[in-house]
Amino acid sequence: MRLSIKILSILFVLLGFSGISAAQKFYEAEDVKSAQVKFFIVDSPEQADLHFCIIYNASEITKPGVMMEVETPKEADITLIFVDNEKDADIKVWLVDTAAEVKWINESKKKLLSVGGLK
Repeated sequence: MRLSIKILSILFVLLGFSGISAAQKFYEAEDVKSAQVKFFIVDSPEQADLHFCIIYNASEITKPGVMMEVETPKEADITLIFVDNEKDADIKVWLVDTAAEVKWINESKKKLLSVGGLK
């Protein structure tokens, strides 16, 4: 009985982490109509709703805002577009270098990127 609980616990942890690595993959839409979320890159970190980073290895995705671009919409958890006008944006973003720097400034926007179990 104890062994089966340990096995289930290990499976739960492994499956949980594999689900995390699948989240926050984005596809950049070609037009605004195709996008689920619109990002605007601000001029300074103080203006942002979210400080985000782009990574190249799915295993590094640990929380919303740590994102990886994929080649097709089918691979993506979310389709986004970068807009030129701040008024058209859902989320104002500031690009940071590392996942450790990723943070939400405006928590009310967080729900827009809560995919794949990451919150």
